Amino acid sequence: MIYRSTIARQPNQFRHTLEVVGTQLRDLDLAPFEKGTVVVTGIGASYEAAGVVAGELQRRGRRAITWRAVDLMEPGDPGDAIIVFSVGGRSIEPIAALTIHSTLPSLAITSGGNDPLSRTASAALRFESGPDSLPSSTGYTGSLLAGGLLIDALCGEDSFNWNDIPLIASEVLETSAKKMARIGEMFHDQRAIDCVGAISALGTAGEACLLIREAARVPTGVADTLHYLHGPMESMDQATGILIFGDGREVRLAQELAEIGCAVLLVTASESPQDAKNLAVVKVPSLQNRVGRSIVDILPAQLLAAELSDAAGLTDAQFRYSQNDTKVTVNESEPRV
Repeated sequence: MIYRSTIARQPNQFRHTLEVVGTQLRDLDLAPFEKGTVVVTGIGASYEAAGVVAGELQRRGRRAITWRAVDLMEPGDPGDAIIVFSVGGRSIEPIAALTIHSTLPSLAITSGGNDPLSRTASAALRFESGPDSLPSSTGYTGSLLAGGLLIDALCGEDSFNWNDIPLIASEVLETSAKKMARIGEMFHDQRAIDCVGAISALGTAGEACLLIREAARVPTGVADTLHYLHGPMESMDQATGILIFGDGREVRLAQELAEIGCAVLLVTASESPQDAKNLAVVKVPSLQNRVGRSIVDILPAQLLAAELSDAAGLTDAQFRYSQNDTKVTVNESEPRV
């Protein structure tokens, strides 16, 4: 039960990451990242983390855009500085992106720090998320926490106190776990599951898609909330499910899809929606900080992925389709990360 135990230890892991990242930020020269347009990038789950961080930078008044690392592997003028996420720091695409745009200031945010991406970037920040599972849990939330602390260092401290995140996460995990038996039953045997959210929650939805694909091997799709209303929801029926993250139009969308028979999990800070037939509601704190909110929002999705993985007999199963051309080969004399 490695995946479930890794999910459960995240609150304690957050305490360690807060200390490690905070110490580094006191000495890190962030001047090259304080002005102009910041490009935030990554691949896989790290790309979804990048989307969350870019959304919070935008909320704080910074010009920030999310680029896929693959798109940055072409020459051009994407922005004034690059922030890149990669848990292991060995993904080929982000390394290639920084190499191609070597004239731009770049900051690598990885778990271990001593890795090929950190050595390619002009600056590095490590968050030490510890041993992770397949699919990733601490690596993703550790990336977010490091990104949130970095934003405070760049933009000034927010009203949100990051020292509260371990306790908040513990409470959300406990609340979510109490509902997982029913939610797992609702989503059992669904032929496909969509994940929907807006702004930074679109990154959360994208990560939820990856978790379910990797843990339970169920086809998933991701969409921005309002975009979803313009056609993508036409495929929904009683054989499909949906995870929805948000407090606005998302609430009505959840209720409408439950009424037509879809299995619906709504993760929201809104007080109005309640559990109903085909609808399960997990309440989370209303956090203005989009990174903090995204950390707590992903926790119910992690537990659902574990529930579906167990039901499919795939508990802690390894990936079936490992590729040999997605990671930089680490020299045996170098530490593995």
